[in-house]
Amino acid sequence: MIDVKHVVPVTLLVQACVSLVVAAGFWGWMGEVAGMSAVLGGVAAVVPNGFLAARLLQPSRDESAKAMMRAAWIGEIGKVLLTALLFGVIFGFVRPVQPLAVFAGFIAAQLVVFGALLIGNGPGAQVMTKS
Repeated sequence: MIDVKHVVPVTLLVQACVSLVVAAGFWGWMGEVAGMSAVLGGVAAVVPNGFLAARLLQPSRDESAKAMMRAAWIGEIGKVLLTALLFGVIFGFVRPVQPLAVFAGFIAAQLVVFGALLIGNGPGAQVMTKS
């Protein structure tokens, strides 16, 4: 069985590691600015995902379906707003910046989530939830 409380932090850690690997690749290929830009793109993915994870996994006295849906909506809205804010800060205040590297770092980190979903939903996978 897959314990969701363990998968989420591992997924965030893998997102951070993938971002650093992509950043190292860009640093070696295009230089320091591209490497740091890729790191910032990874941060723009990992921080909002961490916020969503915190909203979904925080202990709550009210564990009704309605309360969980509310936490999911607040988490997702916060994630979108944080992502927009981080991209605004990156492109508004960071100079110099390499846009290709920023988006590559962001996309690489986001693809980790899809990979975790695919692996987690493999043959015979069961999700362990609170009961």
